[in-house]
Amino acid sequence: MEDRWKDKNINLSILSNRLVQFFEARDFVTFREDSEKKYHIVVAPKRFHDILEEIDVYVSGEPDSFKVRFDSGARSRELVRYGILTTVFGGGRLTLKGLKSQEALEKLEREFWIYLDRVIWSLSSCTGDFTRR
Repeated sequence: MEDRWKDKNINLSILSNRLVQFFEARDFVTFREDSEKKYHIVVAPKRFHDILEEIDVYVSGEPDSFKVRFDSGARSRELVRYGILTTVFGGGRLTLKGLKSQEALEKLEREFWIYLDRVIWSLSSCTGDFTRR
């Protein structure tokens, strides 16, 4: 999922640091790549998270106009499809693992967007309405 914000005047480096803190507080392993006007956070789950793939978070743009993208779920969906196709041969376990991973990812992503809204609100230097565009 991707979302955009305008007129917030946010320091994107600080924002990406806060996003790293979000994942590290939940015991994920993170790696951050910075380039001009773009931050890429790679989030690796541990076994107990029940998530079967890495998560990519991108922050890009200018302080007054930026977007955040949360990419995940492709491997879990693929595992569910493959498990359904191979159910006769014991693929039900694959389906179950894929569904558990999807569920954990959806829960994490909901928490992520709520956290992100709060962080942007706290970092915002504008006094106008808090609206996403």
